[in-house]
Amino acid sequence: MALEINKGGNMEPVAKIKNVGRGEAIFRSVVGVILIIFAFFISGFFRWVLGLVGVVIILTAIFGY
Repeated sequence: MALEINKGGNMEPVAKIKNVGRGEAIFRSVVGVILIIFAFFISGFFRWVLGLVGVVIILTAIFGY
């Protein structure tokens, strides 16, 4: 839980709000899966970059960042 300073100078707890909506999370998941699939068909260093980017996109969709 985060803390916020109000007008009186007191710190109050503030609930975190998810940054990703349901539609955007689904879109990110699909894009992440597509990137991971492309990583299987491309050779060289770029395949690892695509795979890692795909995993990061899926994790951000799951955890809502």
